[in-house]
Amino acid sequence: MKQAQILPLMKFLENEAFVQAKTPHGFINYHCICKTVKVNELWGFLNKCYFDSLCQKGCTNYSQKWSCPPYAPNFKKYSQGYTYLTAIVRKVSVNEFDYIKNSYLKIKAANSVLKSRMDKMLRFVKKEDEAYISTGSCRLCKPCKRKQNKPCAHPKEMTYSFEALGVDVSALTQKLFGITLLWYKDKVCPEYTCVVGGILSNRQIADKEILDVLNQLV
Repeated sequence: MKQAQILPLMKFLENEAFVQAKTPHGFINYHCICKTVKVNELWGFLNKCYFDSLCQKGCTNYSQKWSCPPYAPNFKKYSQGYTYLTAIVRKVSVNEFDYIKNSYLKIKAANSVLKSRMDKMLRFVKKEDEAYISTGSCRLCKPCKRKQNKPCAHPKEMTYSFEALGVDVSALTQKLFGITLLWYKDKVCPEYTCVVGGILSNRQIADKEILDVLNQLV
């Protein structure tokens, strides 16, 4: 298995790391930080009806994937039986992608790099009796069986995003990490972009366990 490089001149802190990963166009540097909280600490960040309505108005995946609204369960139901949530943020400066001149393609590439590495890490860390919250809609089947009016092909493996579960991920990220999520708007790239995922479990996953994986997965 390929290894990511922990940047030699940056400090590897207790619950965060600055990582250098290889892409087809060279190395990019990004920041990863994690924190474990009790599941019930998220109750104040839930608003399923509101986020379902946003998805209905602005997302092409609405009603087209089993992992998306209106089919996704609410977070309280999905997290039943679990005590802890380990939330993980990956953050990268868009300047790492200056070789891409088109601003939309730049932010798209940045998010793609972070999402693929986040999902790979979550699958690697998650135990059999745990669940992980992904960085977007489920991507196990292409196309999703919902588009063919068929049942989900992998109901036990299907993943959901925080937003699909009704979690205000912007408020959650600000509260847990002090990080403001920025968005591509009016054809202007933000200073940085982030992806947010998590693992539901009944154990307090050590931050070191999460971050050690960064030294194993590119």
